[in-house]
Formats: sequence, C-alpha cells, structure tokens
Amino acid sequence: MRRYALPLLVAATLLAAGCSGSSSAPKATPEPTAVSGTISLIGTASLDGQGQLTLELVDVSRQPNAVVTSKTETVTSLPAQFSLPFTASDIDANDLYVLNASLQDAQRKFIMPIQYPVLTHGNAAQVSVQLKPLPTPAEQAMAGFDALKARLGALKYSNGDQSEVGMSRGWQTFRDQAGKVVFVRELEDASNKGFTTTEFAYRDDKPWVVVQAHSAARGQTPSLIERAGWDAAGALVLRERVAGGSKSRLSAVDAKTLYATAEAMLVKVGGKK
Repeated sequence: MRRYALPLLVAATLLAAGCSGSSSAPKATPEPTAVSGTISLIGTASLDGQGQLTLELVDVSRQPNAVVTSKTETVTSLPAQFSLPFTASDIDANDLYVLNASLQDAQRKFIMPIQYPVLTHGNAAQVSVQLKPLPTPAEQAMAGFDALKARLGALKYSNGDQSEVGMSRGWQTFRDQAGKVVFVRELEDASNKGFTTTEFAYRDDKPWVVVQAHSAARGQTPSLIERAGWDAAGALVLRERVAGGSKSRLSAVDAKTLYATAEAMLVKVGGKK
C-alpha cells in the first residue's frame, strides 16, 4: 500500500492546483466619473440658431438640494451628446441624484417635463433626456391677446366715432370691472385708399399688443398685417409683419409707431391721462 501513497498524494496536489488556477476573482466594475447621454426635443420645435445648454447633477436627498457639479455649453443642433464629469468621492450611495437640464436659445427656453434619476439606487449614469419647449415671449403675448379678445363679450364697452374729409373712424372701447381700458378696436375707412382695422390691448395702462390689418376695402382679405407686443417691463417681444402671405420681422421703427398710436388712442378714449 505504501507504493501507491506518493502518486495519490501528487495527483491530489495537482488536482487542487488545477482547480485553484481555473478560478479567478470577479473584476470590480469601475465607478462612473460622468453622467452622459443625449439631449433631444419633444415635438417639432427646433433651435433658433445656437443654444446654451445648462447641466446640473443634483443631490435631492439634501435640504435644500445640493448641486454636486454643473456646466454650460453651446449646442447648435439636436439631438446632441453630453457629458457631465463629477468626482466619484462626492457621491453618497445612500442619496438620490438627478440630472437637471435646460436649454435657452435666442427666443425660447426648453425644460425637462420629468426628472431623470441617475447613479444611485439602481439608476444608470447614462440617460436620454427630452426637453419640452416653452412658449416664447412673443407667443405668450399673442396667447394673452387672443384670450382677452375671447372674453370681450363679458366686458363693458362704449362706442366713439370721428369723421374728416376722406376718412371716417369708429371705435369700441372695452373696460374691466375696475373701469380701466383693456381693449380698443378701431376701424378706419379711407374710401378708395383702403380700410384699416387696429386692435389695441392694454395692461396696467400701457400698450401691450397692437395688431393692425390693412386691406383694399372693408370685408376684403388684409394685404398687410403688423403685430407688435411688449412685456411688463416695456421691452419689445413681438415683432411680426405679414405681407402677401409671407412673414418677416417688423422693424423697430414701425413697432415704435404702433406703440405711439396705442398711447394716443388710450388718451382719446379716456384712459390713462
């Protein structure tokens, strides 16, 4: 029996060595050092030129929320790739983190309609972010103008008229419950020189939106429509000219003329003195 002991011992040793050599410890997954992915837009909106993309990695478990890192970069088209680096040691595995993204171009702001959790609690470091377009200041002005027109029937109104050689004018003035002028519609008939409808909307005793339409005669399709609007601070935000079915940017001079006309009309109908 002794002559078989050594070979059996050697075989057992070789078998153990073989098993040990065939197994290896699992490799640790490297910790992410950036949140990355793509930015795209919801719907048919597009960038007006180039935009400024702002990215933030935020710890929402803290009160108030803490921005871990952020950056702003220029994008010229979408969808676009992004990468937001961070320091791995700044991340607490017990906390919840989200990526905030917003985009601002010349006229419009785009925001996230939903949050995008990242990094911890089973969330990945890569996300596909969709941004929602907000109305531009010009669109907001026209939406407010249209909403005001829709409720004119509930407001008190009065009529006025004025005639001169070759021109007849008539207007309706609408006031809110406090008696302030909020809307005036003026009709000007210059006979063979054309017909003009001008609608003035006011906010806080100041011109807000003016829409003026010129046509060859009453009842005909306007050949020219000019729209101008101002925000609460008086900045010009709506500048539009439609002629022959083509839109263009209303000149600052023409917008200023419409503003002055609106101020004069407000005085005429007994609004702000």
